[in-house]
Amino acid sequence: MAATSTTETWDAAWTLTMRSKRKRLTDNIFDAYPTLRMFNAGAEVEAGGKEIQEDVMYGKNSGTWFDGYDTVGTDAVDGITAAFFPWRYYAVPITISMTEEDENRKSDSAMRLLEAKTKQSMMSARDAINAAIYSAQSGKSLLGLQDLVADTVTSGTVGGINRATNTWWRNQAFTTSTDVDSKSGDFYAGLTAMSSLWNDCSEGNETPTDIFTTLTIFGDIQEIFESTGYARLEAGSGGIANAGMPNFRGATIQYDRDCSSQHMYMLNKNYIKMKIQANKNFAKTPFKEPVNQFAKVAFVVLGAQLTINNPRRLGVATTLT
Repeated sequence: MAATSTTETWDAAWTLTMRSKRKRLTDNIFDAYPTLRMFNAGAEVEAGGKEIQEDVMYGKNSGTWFDGYDTVGTDAVDGITAAFFPWRYYAVPITISMTEEDENRKSDSAMRLLEAKTKQSMMSARDAINAAIYSAQSGKSLLGLQDLVADTVTSGTVGGINRATNTWWRNQAFTTSTDVDSKSGDFYAGLTAMSSLWNDCSEGNETPTDIFTTLTIFGDIQEIFESTGYARLEAGSGGIANAGMPNFRGATIQYDRDCSSQHMYMLNKNYIKMKIQANKNFAKTPFKEPVNQFAKVAFVVLGAQLTINNPRRLGVATTLT
């Protein structure tokens, strides 16, 4: 898009008055990224390493009832393995020419061009990572929810473990087509579906901590809760207040514009993590100058990966309308 142009007459009043502006850069393009905010709040920072390793237990040992001189079993049981996840890297450039920088040095500039470009690149990186979280892994991108909390739980290999042959490595899925705000007697179909998925993901005190869905489904749930008087305002992840966000059994329901159509994810932060490299947490690199241009470039860099260690506690509803 071409820059906005204006026509001015440089009379005395204009020359002495100039323009009035605040030190701010208002976003008109980026989505919010509540899912990235949730993951980033509980991210585990690692020093490095070639891969990320998650040790998991999948089998039980067995004992023997005995008395007196009875023999007892001594057979070794395996039941412990590891999942491996490769690091993924993402970079967004911050580029500025010498002439742009010089022309922006005037003392009355409300916001320096370099500061604005840095903010633009940082928001671009976060927007892209949030979108990748809801996607399937492709090329050199990180794993997304479509890989880790899959619609089809019996296929695919994650972390080197095949879901087709290892039932304990499968997430929960509610795949029945459901009209969220349809009603049968005193029960809404959407809440019945959520209850079913919630129970599948839960055991004892282990329950979903965060629920994410689309804006359309979120709107239906708001209407259901507000019409029945069940709506509650809760503090979100990291103590961030989510005004107007309904609560379901202790978990705040949020919408994310990157969430796949007709989907709802029930996540437990204990079992799905964002791993971040210590020196690449949306870090800005030093500027470098090309040999044949009067310009300089730096990068906003992230080294990260989404990992899981107990997919049985994670769930997705795939066909909510």
